[in-house]
Amino acid sequence: MLLLKNNPNYKKRTHKLKFFKSKALYLVIIFIILLGFLGKTIQREQNTESVDNDKTLYSNNYNFSGTVDKVRDGDTIVVNKSPIRLSGVTCDETGSPLGDKAKLFLKTKISSKNARCVLTGEKSYDRTIGKCMVENFGDIGAFMIKSKLCSRCPRYDKEEIYLELQNSIGTFVGKMPNYCKL
Repeated sequence: MLLLKNNPNYKKRTHKLKFFKSKALYLVIIFIILLGFLGKTIQREQNTESVDNDKTLYSNNYNFSGTVDKVRDGDTIVVNKSPIRLSGVTCDETGSPLGDKAKLFLKTKISSKNARCVLTGEKSYDRTIGKCMVENFGDIGAFMIKSKLCSRCPRYDKEEIYLELQNSIGTFVGKMPNYCKL
């Protein structure tokens, strides 16, 4: 063994092996990083949903679907026992005439229907924030604005998905909460 270590050819071979091992390690790390970026790109493409025909909602979060179990009010629904606050929309609170009307209207239209939601992962009280769609009505937020029972909430509609729709409908007759104002 002592003779091998003193041999100059032995030192060259071990140096080459260390060099190749370190280079292979760098290549493996670069490959793993590239796979991670590729995976995120594919996930973004899968999480693209169409909203109101000409608008597109992009999400880095997750899709969720299930049956609408309950309508809490005009801008909060429960899907598979998970409360969801509709993003970018505001309705008067239940207990007010317009709020009660919005809740009843939404309940009659979407209760027990299948909803597809794109959730942001953000929370508001016990509710996860997101946009939801149901068959025959499309985006629930847009549907409620079209019904004139709810309004665009500018602070939480930063992508202005509902801006053109709200402008075409006109001024909201209900109360605009302070948290919606920019």
